[in-house]
Amino acid sequence: SFESIPSCLQAHGLIWDGGVIRQSLRRSTHDQYLKELEHQGLTFTCVCTRTSLGSLGQCEADCSSRRHRTGSVRFKVPDDLPNTLDDLILGSRVTPRLPANFVIRRRDGLIAYQLATAVDDLDELYTHVIRGADLLESGYRQMAIQSALGRQSPRYGHIPILYDQQGNKLSKQTGAAPVDIQTPDQNLKFALRFLNQSTALSDTSSVRDILEHAIDHWNPKAIAPPGV
Repeated sequence: SFESIPSCLQAHGLIWDGGVIRQSLRRSTHDQYLKELEHQGLTFTCVCTRTSLGSLGQCEADCSSRRHRTGSVRFKVPDDLPNTLDDLILGSRVTPRLPANFVIRRRDGLIAYQLATAVDDLDELYTHVIRGADLLESGYRQMAIQSALGRQSPRYGHIPILYDQQGNKLSKQTGAAPVDIQTPDQNLKFALRFLNQSTALSDTSSVRDILEHAIDHWNPKAIAPPGV
């Protein structure tokens, strides 16, 4: 549940600044940014079904010229978009082949993840964003939106994530067990080992001791690239 996330962070000594902001309550702000992109001619309404989309999930029909009134809203990726991302963990990465367009407002009217996250990061004035490597492609998409809005993107870093034996990402959607908040010290040490960081700690080290050690000995160059 939503409430379990702050509790889990607190148990592991990870304290945030300010109040908790729900993305779902920022609809009016997201709509303003959407209108800004619309005014620049960078959006169009698409009525394609999922089965009719291209291999990259892009609209390959002529929706952009038909001016449909209902459907999903797509962002047209500018042709002059820089093709590299200077990743804090992975280094300079050449962008994978991005779709020519992608959804930023769903057919049901909800703002899509890419737009909501891109503008929330801007409004929160984040300078650095560290997240799972499965979101690397999202980084390119969000930077495209931020660039179109004339804003400086945060520095992004993408770390390896855990998969099960079938190659599925460990998550709530795949039925993975939640993090046990009763063993925060063991969890933090496991995370450090997984990221190939120093774990020269005693068995009785407190959560605070572990975090301080992790900060003092943090070495992003030791993190193995995803899949290695």
